[in-house]
Order: sequence, then structure tokens, then C-alpha cells
Amino acid sequence: MEAVLKFVANTVMYVVGYTVLMVPTYILPYMGSNSLLINSAAAVAGAGVFALLLIHLAFLGALVLLAWARGKLIGKGWLVGLPIAAAMFDIVPGLSLIPLAPTVFHLAAIIVGVKDERKPVGA
Repeated sequence: MEAVLKFVANTVMYVVGYTVLMVPTYILPYMGSNSLLINSAAAVAGAGVFALLLIHLAFLGALVLLAWARGKLIGKGWLVGLPIAAAMFDIVPGLSLIPLAPTVFHLAAIIVGVKDERKPVGA
């Protein structure tokens, strides 16, 4: 488990993985994934939750897991809070109207996650 954590959450994999997983969270809203109107209409029509919302939530969940793994690896357990905050500002009606809030949290997660403050072995 530790080896998988180190591979997935090393600096390069973290930045590339976070960026790749973050891009769909900017594309899916143009298709209505976080639209209260579309999701309500789908629920009323008996279709359940709009499928794009579930895909959007899956990408946000993957970002949370990646930040959790990186935070655990570098000793910053609170790092997971940044993509959670981005998800809240991305999905919650009303909060999703605040421009650039998810972007700020995503960028903060990448920048803070890159900085590894652990002491090297033997230092």
C-alpha cells in the first residue's frame, strides 16, 4: 500500500494527475452537469440523477483522493480540504455562481501539494 501511495502521490504524478482530473470539471458544466434545473427535471421525469452529474462527482472525488494521498505522503493532511472546498463551490447551487472560486482552490491544492516540507532522511 505504501508503495502505491508513493507512486500515485509523488510530485510529478500529483501535478499531472491533478491537472488531468481537473480539466473535466471545467468542461462538464457546459453540458449541464451542475445545473440545478437539468438535475431537477431529470429527477421529476423519473430518470434519477443526471448521468453527467455523477461523472462530475466522480472526477471531483478522484481529486479529493489524490489530494488525500499527497497530503498523507508530505505530512499535510489538511491538503484534502482544498479540493473538497473546490467541489462545494463547483456543485452547490448558489456557491457555483461565485466565479473562479473552484479555480483558486484547485490552484492552491496544486501549489501547496508540490511543496514537500519533510526532512530528508539523514538530515
